Amino acid sequence: MTEIIELRPNKSLINSSFEKYQFFNEVISVISENTLRNHVYRLEPNHNQESWLEARLFAFHNHLFNNVYDMSSWFIDETLAVWRLDKDGSLDQIYKLQTDISSSKITYNPSIGFTSNNIVAISNGGGNLHILIGYTEENRKVFPLTPEKPGIIMNVQYIEKSSKVILTICAIAIDDNQRKYTQLILLSYGLCVENEMTKVYNIDKQILKVQGTVDYAYVEENGNYLHSICQDNIGFENKNSQKTETEIEKPSVSSQIKIPKYYWSQDEESLTVWIKVPKQHSIKRPKISIKPLELSVTIDNDILIQGECQHRLEENMATWRHKEDTLQIDLSKYESGLIWSELIKGDTGGECLPNEALAAEIHARLAHLCTDQQNNSVGGDQPCVGFNAEQLEECDLEGKDKFLQRINLLTQATTHLARLGSNNHVLFTYKRKYGQTVCLRYDHDACIWEMGNGNDNTQWNLQHVHSFPGFGYVEASKSNKKFCVSPIDGSYIAIVEHTRHVFLYERPDVGAKSAKQRIIDLDCQASPIMGVVATNKYLIVLSKDKLYRLQIRM
Repeated sequence: MTEIIELRPNKSLINSSFEKYQFFNEVISVISENTLRNHVYRLEPNHNQESWLEARLFAFHNHLFNNVYDMSSWFIDETLAVWRLDKDGSLDQIYKLQTDISSSKITYNPSIGFTSNNIVAISNGGGNLHILIGYTEENRKVFPLTPEKPGIIMNVQYIEKSSKVILTICAIAIDDNQRKYTQLILLSYGLCVENEMTKVYNIDKQILKVQGTVDYAYVEENGNYLHSICQDNIGFENKNSQKTETEIEKPSVSSQIKIPKYYWSQDEESLTVWIKVPKQHSIKRPKISIKPLELSVTIDNDILIQGECQHRLEENMATWRHKEDTLQIDLSKYESGLIWSELIKGDTGGECLPNEALAAEIHARLAHLCTDQQNNSVGGDQPCVGFNAEQLEECDLEGKDKFLQRINLLTQATTHLARLGSNNHVLFTYKRKYGQTVCLRYDHDACIWEMGNGNDNTQWNLQHVHSFPGFGYVEASKSNKKFCVSPIDGSYIAIVEHTRHVFLYERPDVGAKSAKQRIIDLDCQASPIMGVVATNKYLIVLSKDKLYRLQIRM
């Protein structure tokens, strides 16, 4: 059975008193600025790659890859030379892909993935895969793999118990109706040592299908479970011959998500609740009991709603009416202007519907979270850091619901499922030595979650560890945003534009009313920013022809 879970943030990490990110005129030191021998390799989409799925893969491709196991940063130049910037700032060529870059088989931009034991996987974007074990020329071993379907590496995991490497590759495919969809290709390779010689051999391939985008994919350390965030449920193209009990009972995400028992909405002074009434009670009069902190709605002996309210209500002040099979109840707030985040405390059976007029009012109130002005001494032609309401509305309203899923790769069944909604989208993800971190927008905040490794079908460790209050609105206001990144310690978030500008937001202390915002002008307007990596001390920025190393903290 699939367990439906809810990602509820830790209330102790939510800062309701936060007011703004305040601009500070502090100079960010450029520790090093390397001029590259050759430009960074970038492939543009061809005339057959015009779908939104493909445009998204190309537009937001990060050409700088972070190895969390030694904190180095890697990229590939237009000669297909693989370069490594180590944590001390030394830039060295590690390897060179023997590929004709003019070949029509090159479909995507190159990608690199890392896992433990100094194992690196490299894709040339055209189906050729290489596994490197070791970095230096003296101890490096290179294993060209059997050509596979072109794609972008999303995750690499070394399974120590079975000496196996699993590559997760993302690609765009076309179905029988000529509609494009996303494929996740899981390639398993075994490592063995014979006569002091390491060999790599192919074990297995699983292909998963998603109608829509995939924002995140991660294979657990035991190799048995896949995590993903995507717009629809994941299906296996090479399914097991016998359907599992879960697949028979729950064929789609929509059928796995419970239908709300009631809907509710609010404005400054009132609350409106809609409850679906069972047919046998459609003409009966409801019994509505309203106390300052309690609401109860029953018909005969059937309880429709009952529980403690989040805030105070005006006692015994309500109107109700039947509309076909729906009971509508209008309630009055005791404290006008107080915004409720839930109707009944701890009740996950209801769903809040957005109020557009109220949302517009809230947007206007929160506009100050982005500093409107900056000191002219920092980048004379730097654009103001303003709040763009139109961009915010576009960000808030577009898109389908996203789902976080945990899938058993052995039984091909979904063990855990969480509905994120269309507004609570992924801001960024990054790999840790053990597990993965995902930052999700939650209302107007950004919540950072650590996705741990579960032990079996029943246990999955998800922990809310940090919050950036108001950052959801800040991020939505950046119309020229290309990358959003954060270091492993979660001390800051960097928003990087397509050219020149980087915006840094420090994580505020618990209960603080403001936090620092800093702006970096790289003065590289003619050269687009191709990639970025955030570490606890440094921000590494890759442009078309330069590699910058910025010191964020001492």
